[in-house]
Amino acid sequence: MPSLHKLLTGEWVDPITRLPNKEFAQMVLQELKENNELFYVMHLKLDFQVSNNDIWNFVMSRVSSVIKHSVRIPKDFVCKLDNNDFCIVLHGIQDAEVKKIADRIRDSLHYLLLTYGPEKIKIDCQIEITTVGGAQDGDRNTL
Repeated sequence: MPSLHKLLTGEWVDPITRLPNKEFAQMVLQELKENNELFYVMHLKLDFQVSNNDIWNFVMSRVSSVIKHSVRIPKDFVCKLDNNDFCIVLHGIQDAEVKKIADRIRDSLHYLLLTYGPEKIKIDCQIEITTVGGAQDGDRNTL
């Protein structure tokens, strides 16, 4: 089982956020496309300005913690994608609940006050919601 080996050895783990990485997310999403059950996928795009990589690492670590605490662990899972992007896969949930979770994440990040030395970091977030699997594959909604 090469997939399990990559997960257990940390090959599929982002070193900054300690979340599953983009390669893992792509593998899971491909499998979900073939599933009869409906899954929601949130794609979070963060926008913030920092002056160096140490501060970026700090922000990404804190943001990942906020996101993880905003979902229904272990039912949902969060992955770190490229740059400032994350994805969240939600299962066994209705449209209204998905929107509530998206609003909670966006509000939590908007009100998050991050300070690193003299820098104060403000985070903006755009969330796109799609469905995978089931009968409604590919519906899109941006919040």
